[in-house]
Amino acid sequence: MVWEEAGVAVTDPQHSVTDAAEDCNTPPPVQRVAGTEPRVCGEVPRTHKTLRALSSAALALPGLASSVQATAAMERQWDLGYFNYVEGGARMRVEGLKQGLVLPLGEALELRVNGVRDTISGASPIYNVPVIRCRDGRVFTAPVISVSGASGNPQSGGPPPERPPLNTGECRLSSAQQVLLEDTFQDVRTAGDFKLDYTRGDTILGLGAGVSQERDYDSRFLALDLRRAFNDKLTTLALGYSLAADTFSPLNRPGFSGDKDAHQFLLGLTQVLSRNDLLQINLTLGDDRGYLSDPYKNVYLLATNTAIEESRPDRRRQWNLLARYNHYFAELKAALHLDYRYSWSDWGIEAQTLEAAWIQPLGQGWQLVPRLRYYTQGEADFYRSYFETLPSSGDYSSDYRLAGFGALSGGLKLTRQLSAQARLDLGVEFYDRQSDYGLQGHTESTFADYGFTLYSLSLHLEF
Repeated sequence: MVWEEAGVAVTDPQHSVTDAAEDCNTPPPVQRVAGTEPRVCGEVPRTHKTLRALSSAALALPGLASSVQATAAMERQWDLGYFNYVEGGARMRVEGLKQGLVLPLGEALELRVNGVRDTISGASPIYNVPVIRCRDGRVFTAPVISVSGASGNPQSGGPPPERPPLNTGECRLSSAQQVLLEDTFQDVRTAGDFKLDYTRGDTILGLGAGVSQERDYDSRFLALDLRRAFNDKLTTLALGYSLAADTFSPLNRPGFSGDKDAHQFLLGLTQVLSRNDLLQINLTLGDDRGYLSDPYKNVYLLATNTAIEESRPDRRRQWNLLARYNHYFAELKAALHLDYRYSWSDWGIEAQTLEAAWIQPLGQGWQLVPRLRYYTQGEADFYRSYFETLPSSGDYSSDYRLAGFGALSGGLKLTRQLSAQARLDLGVEFYDRQSDYGLQGHTESTFADYGFTLYSLSLHLEF
């Protein structure tokens, strides 16, 4: 669950926290801008992305996420969960509480209601600056205007210090380093959604909607999906559409507000291959329009020694393919889940994900679920760690989530069935982002490497 990955708009409800991080292109509103927004992605950063992304992954909140499965709870269900996300380097920390309620309304209707409230705090990267190294051993950090933690924008701090000339052969540009907010920030997100499913024969029609609110970001979404079973219920076809409308008023730009609309279309097929094998394929198209830049991210210009706001295209289209294979090993009473995801966007970001999970019952109500995941993405066409001059295209960003990189993540979940109606889940996940892990061509971005750990606790009740 690393919102840091810019390529994979996944519409499947099974992905874990680690998925969210990299499925940063998912239309649902849950991704804020601010800082180590773990879900990297070509996704348009918006207010505290980490917060929204983390929550959506943990709760599978909005949009089409629930449309790919035709599960119907036979009894009332209540889920209560807590998660704690901590990044290395004293950067981001997120704590969240979530609740979910499933209410069958007769034989044909089922209502699902979710709510989440989480808090985020920490320091966030703003832009990058190059390091200058000279033959005589001197090392300079390219002088920049100071950055205010309250606004996230450069502030005038008098004339910048001198730097050595770069055209004499005595000094050269070296690696870059991130500039963080001078102080930490805090924010709170409150979100809720509902999903109503109507079942008639082999067809399920779903309607969902939800809202998410923060100090500087409001998001609303509406989703429709249709699932139809064929071939003695061995084949299921899923169609879906969701629309998210976001409005934000960045704290560093009083009087300004920006709007974004995100459309997502889904076509899915689930096929039972045998008694122990199942195959699922989902294809989604996302179309985002509006103000897609991150008002809290800047780029550094070497020519003028200043930092200015980034500028991204006002439209992004992205294709995503998910292929999932599940196999049940009867002799071990265990199941293997294999996922492959491919994503491509017209921002030039191509991403791939491989994931494996093993579900192993241990007896006496215990179950263990280890999982491992690898993610790789190429950089956006308009990404550079810093710019010598502005490109003629008018699009430029130094957001590390748009860089090329790879990531290894994994987790372990331990489940205890307390009774026929109660289940307790304990989980831990880790994430390690490294520029060197990436397979696609990219520029060096080791300055943005980091990791995080996420702990979760949840209780599931049926009544």
